[in-house]
Amino acid sequence: MGLRERLRQGERVVGTFVKTTHYQTVEILTHTDLDFIVLDAEHAPFDRASLDASLLAARGGAMPALVRVPDADPATILSVLDMGAAGIVVPHVMSQQTARQVAEAARYKGGTRGFSNSHRAGDYGRSDLQAYMEEADANTIVIGQIEDRQAVDAIDEILAVDGIDCLFLGRADLMVSLGATSLDDARVNEAVERVCKAARAKSRRLGMFLPNGSQVPHFAAQGVNLFVIGTDQSLLKGAVATLVKTIQSA
Repeated sequence: MGLRERLRQGERVVGTFVKTTHYQTVEILTHTDLDFIVLDAEHAPFDRASLDASLLAARGGAMPALVRVPDADPATILSVLDMGAAGIVVPHVMSQQTARQVAEAARYKGGTRGFSNSHRAGDYGRSDLQAYMEEADANTIVIGQIEDRQAVDAIDEILAVDGIDCLFLGRADLMVSLGATSLDDARVNEAVERVCKAARAKSRRLGMFLPNGSQVPHFAAQGVNLFVIGTDQSLLKGAVATLVKTIQSA
């Protein structure tokens, strides 16, 4: 069963952000039990070449790799999907119009995705045209980030867009948008609960970033089933800190 189907069926899936712009980091992560990774082209200095190499490494290791794109431009979405990304995470989806544009840009049937099968995703021209389009539409994951006050206010309209597979709660940006200074601020918690309640009412999937796994049970109870835990950088720092502490206390 593919990652999109597992997500849509409500199975809990776990990944991490990759911010190191080198394919060897991805190659190493393909040897772990993560369900997926997210290459962070919004907040890390990925260019097309480093994204292409990293997606090749992920494909070689059979690791589904999503890309958090820097914007909702259809050309940006087309580029990473043609490189072989399993899907996209789009920041600042604040309206139904943006959600629909994103969903359409990632699909052939009923969408606006530009067609070519001469790239990696199309097996460099070896894929049957019709079969390739059907497979791409069936497996491509589309995730929209809810991280603005405007998005929370428009959550019912955004949820009405069928082509969005999962809404990803960005609590840090939401905190800033609401004028708060802490993730524990009541306004942030109320906004998260409002989005979770609306998504549950429509049986829609939710994702979230957490720095570690301690809060997974809490948010899983609110309907979140896609978790991005930490980053490659934070996991490395944490492992080194644990190692040093163990040695010093021996």
